[in-house]
Amino acid sequence: MSRLLVIGLDSADADLIERWASEGDLPTFARVRAEGAWGRLATSSELMHVSGWPSLYTGLDPARHGLYHAYQAREGLRGVERARPERIGADPFWVDLDRAGRRVIVMDAFMTAPLDAFSGIQILEYGTWTWFGAPETRPRALGREIARRFGSYPGPEHLEVLDVPDPIPFRDRLVEGVGRKTEVVEWLVREHEWDTLFVTFGETHGAGHYLWHHDDRRYPADRARTDRAPHPLRDVYMAIDAALARLLGRVATDVTVLIVSVDGMGPNHAAPGHVPEILDRLDLFHGAGVGGGPAGDEAGQSPGLLARARAMVPLPVRQAVSRCLPRRLHYQLSMRWVNDAVDWERTRAFCVPNSNEAYVRVRRAGRDPGGRETDASYADILDLVARAGVSLRGAGSGRPVARDVVRVDDVLAGPRRGDLPDLVITWDEDAGIERRLVADDIGVVEAPSGYETAPFYTGNHRPNAFALARGPAVVPGSSISGDVRDVAPTACALLGVEPPARYQGRVWTEVTG
Repeated sequence: MSRLLVIGLDSADADLIERWASEGDLPTFARVRAEGAWGRLATSSELMHVSGWPSLYTGLDPARHGLYHAYQAREGLRGVERARPERIGADPFWVDLDRAGRRVIVMDAFMTAPLDAFSGIQILEYGTWTWFGAPETRPRALGREIARRFGSYPGPEHLEVLDVPDPIPFRDRLVEGVGRKTEVVEWLVREHEWDTLFVTFGETHGAGHYLWHHDDRRYPADRARTDRAPHPLRDVYMAIDAALARLLGRVATDVTVLIVSVDGMGPNHAAPGHVPEILDRLDLFHGAGVGGGPAGDEAGQSPGLLARARAMVPLPVRQAVSRCLPRRLHYQLSMRWVNDAVDWERTRAFCVPNSNEAYVRVRRAGRDPGGRETDASYADILDLVARAGVSLRGAGSGRPVARDVVRVDDVLAGPRRGDLPDLVITWDEDAGIERRLVADDIGVVEAPSGYETAPFYTGNHRPNAFALARGPAVVPGSSISGDVRDVAPTACALLGVEPPARYQGRVWTEVTG
């Protein structure tokens, strides 16, 4: 049995790490790779980018654990809701370790909820990029001790960033956040007993979204760069590299260290904002903002009262109000606005709100309240949308913009399949997606695209997942080949616990020996 330190790097990109490590900017990454094992990983983020972390925790795919985005559909629910991590379809691997008597500390695991039947330490939403609940620590006294010793986390959180921020203070807050979290983890390593410690650094997530354009010289020039911060994204990665050096120096050489990312970041050339208009042209979706005007289509449909009232309030005012609202109320109002803007009587298919992939959900009879689509019409709708997605191309370049159009039933099956979208369109980051796109039998569709679309990301998710391992059983310079779902059974094997049969992943013998 070995001890295990798992360091999650939220949306840290394998391409960037390989490049900057080879150029000498990330010496710790380079050293650990030379001393241990490195590999690119298959990931469920290839299809649904937020599903990657729950897939890693549970060793399962999204049709079994059910979590895939911040906003989700759900079987038996009309419309969408804020994701609820407590509804995850299986326990994370640290519950299995805890049940086997192993001492576990979990800090800032993305998209997780408090666990009642868990004797280890849980620290939730101390310094995550996107919160899915309130900050909480179990035992609660530990939270008070962390606050007394270290204060609050200084980095930004997703909800407070409403436009492309000034890069200097944004970078500095992220770097300070890395340092503060490192101090907390060093204290946990030193002062608490543990067999497994899992911590996630979220700063690479926010940096990738909002600082990408400063390090990408091919990016559209209308996103102004600043001479004062030529490489702010790289600066954040360098801060992570320094944090890794500190943490590796705190643990004994017999501790296996696993550094993982389930997703990466690249230029934002996503076009989910075009898809509601495409669905409207196909007579599948009816709601506010499509069909030629803000009030709906030519047939006279109009959104609900709440959506109409919201449309009358200028965006800067709405943003200022959002900053002042309690988080739970903010999300409740957001979901009300989204759902109230749809004419559910006439809508046959809709998009789950997303700034990354396009998630199309058919209102199926027996699964979705008010849904009337039979098996035959369900298949017909998916065929219709898939043909449009495959044909979608830049109006100026003529280049196809969809990397893939996937019918979810073709690739996933499981008890939580009913919560997932039915069709997913992923985007080709090399296509340089334009404001005006064209699709066969539909014509030109014009909508803000990529970084022009709220929340104004200049970088966006791409599935560049990786694992980096160092430990007593790891052969220096070796390779890891696998899937993010392999982390759960590998963690169990390292701790001398038989991996549960439910896991879909395999044990990395490259790490365990």
